[in-house]
Amino acid sequence: MPRTATAPPRPRVRARTRLTEDSLLRRGHVEPASSDARTIARLLEEEREDSRRHARRLADLAPFWIDHEDPDLDDDREERSLAVAIATRTTTAIASYRIADAHTAVTEMPATFARLTAGDMPVEWHTRMLKAVRDLTVVQRAQVDEIVASWDLASVPADRFRDELRQLRSWFEREMSAPRPESLRDVSLENSLHDDGTACLRITGPIPEILDLARRLDRSAKTVQARQRRALEQGEPIPFDLDGDVARDGKTMSQAALRYATLLRTELDTGGVEIPAPRHRVNVVVPVLTLMGLSDTPALYDGIHPLPAQMARDLAAAEPVWHRVLADPADGGFLPLPAERYRPSAEQVEHLRLLHPRCAAPCCTHTTTDDAENDHIEEFDHADPARGGPTSLHNLHRLDWRHHDLKTAGRIDPVREPDGATTWTVGSPALITTRVAPRGDLAAPHHAKALMESWEEFCWHRDLDQMQAIGEIDRILQEWGPADPLHDPPPDPDEENRAYWEQGPPF
Repeated sequence: MPRTATAPPRPRVRARTRLTEDSLLRRGHVEPASSDARTIARLLEEEREDSRRHARRLADLAPFWIDHEDPDLDDDREERSLAVAIATRTTTAIASYRIADAHTAVTEMPATFARLTAGDMPVEWHTRMLKAVRDLTVVQRAQVDEIVASWDLASVPADRFRDELRQLRSWFEREMSAPRPESLRDVSLENSLHDDGTACLRITGPIPEILDLARRLDRSAKTVQARQRRALEQGEPIPFDLDGDVARDGKTMSQAALRYATLLRTELDTGGVEIPAPRHRVNVVVPVLTLMGLSDTPALYDGIHPLPAQMARDLAAAEPVWHRVLADPADGGFLPLPAERYRPSAEQVEHLRLLHPRCAAPCCTHTTTDDAENDHIEEFDHADPARGGPTSLHNLHRLDWRHHDLKTAGRIDPVREPDGATTWTVGSPALITTRVAPRGDLAAPHHAKALMESWEEFCWHRDLDQMQAIGEIDRILQEWGPADPLHDPPPDPDEENRAYWEQGPPF
């Protein structure tokens, strides 16, 4: 039976005592007029000023909001999100969230916004409330606004506010129809919080389906592990020994490793639908010193994801072909490759992907492996190629389809500068202009310096050896006398490593 609509509860949320400077000092047993008392008073006022400042920021952001329900305004919305992202130095996705929250706060929840403006509602509380109402209707948000604004926000403690907000939110959840588990099926990629070379594939779905998948993986792992154990005991060929580790180590793969390998190597069944081959190869950029084992600087997988040095060396060792990419030793900029036609060559496209692993538009985080366009910064003139922009790396970049459409519509205008930087003008008329430096290999300057230092030290030891061979060292000692420990510096500690230097330069 459908639930009968009722009004949300309206608890009387009041503090026992009004929060003031004096009440804080009494509650904390702080001596009035002491340095601690002055600090507490200052913190109280700074917290209230933070609320007022945040309210001014929301008031500035709210006019940038454009209704998401109107598809004809998509370009306007993207243009404004990009302008706000540049101005606030964040990503376009975060800028979109901030604009939406500002609109909700100022337009749909004015009562609590007034409490924020007055300094009564801490920023963290207001942000928590906005997050709690994101999936509510406009009418429900208005109800939350009226109820929360009636609370004693200037004095109630934080735990009381959180409990009351949680209770209010749970009431609306009971009134809402819960989504069916089948509608929540999803597979999403989550990057590790640490640059440890791992990522997570999260699979969400109805409990019976997920449990069935987990049990099938368990049964497969246990069965293969038992077969591997028997093969080891009887000296038979070892099944599913993917990398030869079982035969080499004399022990079976763990069930966790077998579950992973089974899932990773299972052929995907798409019901006869042909899946196109990847448009691009996957690039792993490995610094040359890392390849040689002389440095542990991480590599970059597809230009974005850091890989530990040893993992990069293992990947390189397994590949039959390496592609050399030259970088400027001063700033790490990838050096250009030549091309003279409208459609970029395959080599140019791969080089562009090194330069732009993410969309070249400022503040955009979308990757350019797929769903991206190779775009001429200065448009190519098909009627008169000599008058238009050339098809060269200096005049090319990669944009995701949204920003490519914005550029085509004249909403964003990039201009490539002589030094390789790009000046972007966003909006028509212009809302903001920003300059984006060219992306380079961050490790190149470090490695160039290390190579030069290594070479100079090698030359220094080589010259010493030559001086020793022709008797120059003996002549200097005879002329200047033996070393005086009171006046001469101690012996060079690198002398102990002479055998290493005699092997020649490390490259």
